[in-house]
Amino acid sequence: MLSDVSIKKFLKSRDIIIDPWSKEMLRAAAVTLHLGETILIPDSKTVVDVKKNILPKYREVKLSDESPFPFKPNMFVIGQTFEQIGISERIGMILDGRSTFARLGISITQTAILIDTGQAPMKMALEIKNSGPNTFLLYPGMRFARACFFLLDPKASFSYDTIGKYSSGNNLKPILKKEVK
Repeated sequence: MLSDVSIKKFLKSRDIIIDPWSKEMLRAAAVTLHLGETILIPDSKTVVDVKKNILPKYREVKLSDESPFPFKPNMFVIGQTFEQIGISERIGMILDGRSTFARLGISITQTAILIDTGQAPMKMALEIKNSGPNTFLLYPGMRFARACFFLLDPKASFSYDTIGKYSSGNNLKPILKKEVK
């Protein structure tokens, strides 16, 4: 895992790109990320059949400081980071939640914590679940996740951008394009 010293070095070399960037985001071995302004709420009435490509429709909700989203217990939404993040074929990344939120029952990844190497800058998708007993207000721009980076040695022989399903610059774009009501 990269320390703050190495993260700064790779930001300078552009092996790690975070836009917008602020030095206040840097931790000893991670970078704090913020929640974007859009969440997607899946339709719970759909019987999903991935073999037949039957997927739920999503309702798009814009977050604002004046009208935070009441994230109820047992609810699941798809969000995204405010920041766009890019990593070279030399760098791997793990997306993780904040312990403050974990203690309240909020997780920001279900199983997709590993971010593929070799990505142009894009907003990262967040699979957000409220497993806690309380409604939790979601605001845009709130400190919400953290990214940990590691060095690949040797670097990967190909990049996510050459094969990735969501390599459009926005991880929500394929969902929004096809499935939003």
